Amino acid sequence: MQLSVMTFNLRRQTTKDGGNAWTFRKTYAADIVKRYRPTVAGTQEGFREMLTDLEQQLPGYAWIGEGRNEGSADEHNAILYLTEELEVADWGQFWLSEHPEGPVAKCWGASHHRICTWAHFRSRQDPDRQFLHYNTHLDHSSQEAREKGVRLLWQRLSEHRARTGLPVLLTGDMNAEPDNPAIAYLRGQTDPGSENRSLTDAYSILTEPPGTSFHSFEGGAEGEPIDYIFGTSEVRFDDVCIIRDQYDGIYPSDHYPVAAKATLAGSPVQAAKREGGERA
Repeated sequence: MQLSVMTFNLRRQTTKDGGNAWTFRKTYAADIVKRYRPTVAGTQEGFREMLTDLEQQLPGYAWIGEGRNEGSADEHNAILYLTEELEVADWGQFWLSEHPEGPVAKCWGASHHRICTWAHFRSRQDPDRQFLHYNTHLDHSSQEAREKGVRLLWQRLSEHRARTGLPVLLTGDMNAEPDNPAIAYLRGQTDPGSENRSLTDAYSILTEPPGTSFHSFEGGAEGEPIDYIFGTSEVRFDDVCIIRDQYDGIYPSDHYPVAAKATLAGSPVQAAKREGGERA
């Protein structure tokens, strides 16, 4: 199964951005999705109104997700998907905190409630082709929240994968550069037994550093990425790029979208049928 995957921090809706406010960028953000046509796209910072704007301009796409304060409130980690290629078998959301079932309290020094949205997708052309997609946004101010957040994320993701036998894609704005312990953890580079954390960073296929993925509406490529696409061992990344397109001097967001081509090996859905159950 071949997929095009994207992670795209949309930059939240705020008048503080002046000429870079969402109202001036929304057509360009939609155009990025139209031109690169990801099968799935994990987004961050999108308010419901922003996601509705995209939905109106992207008739071939639908999305799932809720706000980080529950329901439609505040920022979403919505997952966009091509409806002609995929259907949603199940989906859910949890909080990266000591209270993963809801926004009871902010934990670990986090500045905001942080969430992870996940979906179980099934191919419309071949229903036996299925996969899981996790999409998140780590805290920007607390290293403790980033490190404990990825540990909880890995626990949920790995349990879900073991229960279903399905490959997993992970997208997100991790607010962490490649040498950050949170990223090292996801790559399985830390802790005893970490070889069992078989997440591959899509950037690993590049022969040159990818450059920055956050530019604060200033453009440029110097620096290191904080937006990532990962996959479990069943996922092979064939291509990855940071999209630095602009439109008449305006960027679609203060983050560059990241896009990858991925091949999902095998047909592990039989394991899912044997195990039964799909909820994370």
